[in-house]
Amino acid sequence: MRRTASGAIRRLLAVIDEKIKKYTYLSSDIPTTEELERVKEARERVLLVIKTRWVLLGIFLLYGLYAIIFYSRQGAHQLSPVLKAVPVAAFLVAVAYNAWYHYSYRWFAKIRRLNLIQLLFDLLFVTVIVHFSGGAISWFWAMYFVLILEAAFLGESIYDPWAVGIGASLLYGALLTAEFYGVIPPIEMPYENNALQQNFNYEMLKWAWVSVMSIIVAGIGSFMMRRIKTQEEELRRMVITDSLTGVYNRGYFFLRLNSELQRAKRYGRTFSLLILDVDNFKKFNDTYGHLTGDFLLKGVAEVIRKNLRRSEGYPKYDVDVPCRYGGEEFAIILPESTTAESSLTAEQLREKIRAKGAVFVAEKLRREIESFDFDGKTVTVSIGVATFPEHGATMEKLIKAADDAMYTAKKQGKNRVVIASRPE
Repeated sequence: MRRTASGAIRRLLAVIDEKIKKYTYLSSDIPTTEELERVKEARERVLLVIKTRWVLLGIFLLYGLYAIIFYSRQGAHQLSPVLKAVPVAAFLVAVAYNAWYHYSYRWFAKIRRLNLIQLLFDLLFVTVIVHFSGGAISWFWAMYFVLILEAAFLGESIYDPWAVGIGASLLYGALLTAEFYGVIPPIEMPYENNALQQNFNYEMLKWAWVSVMSIIVAGIGSFMMRRIKTQEEELRRMVITDSLTGVYNRGYFFLRLNSELQRAKRYGRTFSLLILDVDNFKKFNDTYGHLTGDFLLKGVAEVIRKNLRRSEGYPKYDVDVPCRYGGEEFAIILPESTTAESSLTAEQLREKIRAKGAVFVAEKLRREIESFDFDGKTVTVSIGVATFPEHGATMEKLIKAADDAMYTAKKQGKNRVVIASRPE
């Protein structure tokens, strides 16, 4: 019987863990630059919630001190030792776990799991405070709404605030039921009508009110945060995207290349850089006009996007990074472009395989663009390929290596791919 229960618990935890993984940011032990950026953003939100929790705990402390002073001056009836000790203990536990989160949140890569644990602790803490402040007659049930908004802010799924709202309703209902039937003795409070704690109709109305309001707040919080996040994503897209071609702009190229370089150095990885230039573009513009030239650049960008890797999991992002580098030049960052091939070869062949992986992508792009019909017109491209760290260990050297290789392709007759030469 015990083994069956243990197995059922393990299966339940496995299902929960699988659901959590759906919203995790990291796809492997060696994260991509985009995943690292997402983790950083999530950690900033977690830190803001931790700081907000400090403010709320400070407010609770001040209110508790005020209540003690007020009760003692008014000659209120003596509170039992349990009533004094348990809220203090719950407060200290909340302080301890928030301090631990504040100290350790940077260690966590699986932020989703951390957020769920935080919300669970907060729900339990608020429920304890509600019980020891009167249960059905407590004023603190409104704190459930703060937790629902916290879930809306932290959550990556639109269902998170709904889940917390339902959880708050169930916990509050369970507390009222346990107090009404004497499973948990209700706490009598001064200046309150304690007889209401044993009034079934009152407790049902109170529970229904809290439940309905929790669902309403969850709906509002979910809607507002979804709108805010959508607007943030749209603003971010506008800032980093080239308005003509729809690929990333030059500013984002340098930012992302530097991030990829630092990531490669930290984890001992490799990546490649392609610089692609449309052949005879000035002549094309002079012949067909600048508007047609713009149409051509849009078409080239579209072909590039369709032939690069993109993660369709959560969250969606471009694995390979296509950018508009100049007028008719495009730069493409290829993270981990040769990992699969390298794992199949001996160490001494790694350099050859790396170059081959990047060249394969470059040749595919060259052929696709050459065969594409741009409204009855065709163009060719010249592509230079450079790989970190063989062709450059800094951003400037890597760009120069790829750029020089591209110009070599031009000199050799255009419409070709050239690998950068190794530095002396």
